[in-house]
Amino acid sequence: MPATILKSVMMHSEFYNVELDRLRYSLVWEDSQTLYSGLDIQPDDRVLLITSAGCNVLNALLKSPRQMVAVDLNPVQNALLLFKVFLITHHNHAIFHALMGFDGLAAVAPAFAQVAPTLPAEGRGYWTSFFNSHPEGILTAGKLEAYITGFFRTLDADNRQKLRQLIQFDNLDEQRSYFQNQLATSTFRKQFIHYFDEANLSKGRDPKLFKYAQESGGEAFYNRFVHHLSTVEVQYNFFFRFFLFGPEHLPEFILPPCYQPQNYAALRANLHRLTIVDNEAVDYLLSAEGQTINKASLSNIFEYTSQREFERVCRLLLVREGPSLRFVFWNLLQEQTAPPNSGWIEVELSNQTPQDTACFYFRNVRQIQPVR
Repeated sequence: MPATILKSVMMHSEFYNVELDRLRYSLVWEDSQTLYSGLDIQPDDRVLLITSAGCNVLNALLKSPRQMVAVDLNPVQNALLLFKVFLITHHNHAIFHALMGFDGLAAVAPAFAQVAPTLPAEGRGYWTSFFNSHPEGILTAGKLEAYITGFFRTLDADNRQKLRQLIQFDNLDEQRSYFQNQLATSTFRKQFIHYFDEANLSKGRDPKLFKYAQESGGEAFYNRFVHHLSTVEVQYNFFFRFFLFGPEHLPEFILPPCYQPQNYAALRANLHRLTIVDNEAVDYLLSAEGQTINKASLSNIFEYTSQREFERVCRLLLVREGPSLRFVFWNLLQEQTAPPNSGWIEVELSNQTPQDTACFYFRNVRQIQPVR
């Protein structure tokens, strides 16, 4: 297999306090266009990304960097990326597409029946059990994704039909007006806030990960949902449609780049650039192996640290050996921002890039690089 796993050391993160024994994320919610804008990946770059579900690792590989390092504390997330690498290496796009779940439940089992005999013996039992437990495919198998996509099923038939109507509009004003008149005045607001409030949100994320949250999940996410509907034509937004309706019936042109068929050959051609590491991302960046990395996407890992710890990490990353580092990260329920006069220049990417492809529920995205 053209990817290598390295074992490698400590940022003080609440993620060290949760059990890493299951697939927590089966989709990367940080959008690829913001990633591309924030990192501006070039052929000579050595890039690090949090593995998570592997989507953005594969999206970044499409830019053909000199080296791509995928890092995750959770070995199950790395195993998922390795499985995707195996599929891309040995099977066609149709198999890959079906196992993700884009073609519906009926397509998953036949696709895996073709894959299973080709898997290494040591992994065949695991993935057979996985697809027996998750017959709808990979993208709804994560703890977070199973919780999120379960919301639609809790709604009454009237609200379901009205939500489906939202993805039919080609006019932003009509979309906004329809939501305000048909859904904002219904039971939808109360149901949304209740489902995604702090108590219920723990069904998708471990409660320990909310230690530093500055906002209540349900109310904050609803307000962001409403703002999104006022600014983005949601029929063309992958994350909005997946959030409500899951992976089926999505136009291919709105899928993340790594899942679009025209990019499959390029993915396969770039897999030799990939290394997969069981480690924490900041620890890796500060290690001897990580000194060559010059660009990094750190997902929302600073959500799980204190402001003091974030500032400490920024100081350490600024003075590490090797090339200067540009990195991006997403804020969710906590506002992490580089302290003034810290030696870093910070840009809020949410104000600099179109939000058409972004996920509505993030608070903002930050790009940080050293003052030159």
